[in-house]
Amino acid sequence: DEIMQLVRNEEARAKAEHPMERILATQQEGSKTVVTTTDVHVARRIGDALRHAYQGALEIKYSPDEYLVRVFWSR
Repeated sequence: DEIMQLVRNEEARAKAEHPMERILATQQEGSKTVVTTTDVHVARRIGDALRHAYQGALEIKYSPDEYLVRVFWSR
């Protein structure tokens, strides 16, 4: 719950600056939570905030052909 609150707080900060940047969906997939966002900047911002608050490993993969990023955080 605490981690998801941090995710929602980062979404609120991003929306304050850019109203179209937001979270589209969150899904539980076993022990993982998948968060889908409207923009690569929101995903990156959430990943950075998680690493800053809870340490762990952050991996960011940009797609060379699309405007797409996958951000993986674990601890």
